[in-house]
Amino acid sequence: MIKLRLNILLPPAAVLLGACAGAPDQAWTPAPCRGHCATHTDGYEWAQRSNLRDPGACEGYPDAFVRGCRNGIEDLEQLRPASKGI
Repeated sequence: MIKLRLNILLPPAAVLLGACAGAPDQAWTPAPCRGHCATHTDGYEWAQRSNLRDPGACEGYPDAFVRGCRNGIEDLEQLRPASKGI
């Protein structure tokens, strides 16, 4: 009998749509922040939830939010495996 784990994470939409896993997805644009978009924590959490890679996506919000967003991206980059040049 095969047991299935019910608490698995779904892959990003790009993977579900058949994008190459190693190719950067430059066409993807995150949904804009809505609601609480002013504090460092708001920016950090938005970057983490949106799985952001581009710090340019943080622009256009209050300074504290932008700093938090950039910190969130930096932390995500540390968690991502290093890309292998082939």
